[in-house]
Amino acid sequence: MATASGRLAYLPDPVVVDRALADRLKASGRPESRYRFTGPCTEEGCAQWTGRRCGVVGHVLDDPPDPGRGPRHPENPAGGPLPVCGIRADCRWFAQRGAAACRVCPTVVADVGGSATYRSARPDQSP
Repeated sequence: MATASGRLAYLPDPVVVDRALADRLKASGRPESRYRFTGPCTEEGCAQWTGRRCGVVGHVLDDPPDPGRGPRHPENPAGGPLPVCGIRADCRWFAQRGAAACRVCPTVVADVGGSATYRSARPDQSP
C-alpha cells in the first residue's frame, strides 16, 4: 500500500487478492494508484520481459531519473538489513538484482492507467 510519502509499505506475508478484496479496494478508487500487486513471473508472457529478465527493475536501477524529479531512491542506504518481505523468496527482481532491488522496490508505483504497460508508457526507454 502506498504511504503518505508515496512509497509502498512492505507486507510481512503475501495477501491473496480475491473478488471480495478486489471489490473493496475498487470502492475507494483505482487500486493500482495505491497498491502494487504481484504474481508469478510469466517471462515471455509479460510486456516487461526483455528476453532474459524483467526490464522494470533494471530501468529503475540503471537509468537516470527524470529531470526535475530528483533521485529515484534518495533515502535508500547502500547497506543495512533488508525489510521483512513476504515475497522475497519468489521475487524476480530480488533474483535478478539482490538487495539493490529490495531497496528500490517501495519506490516503484507504475499506475499508467488504461491498458498501457510500464514499458509501453515509456517508449523512449529501451529494454
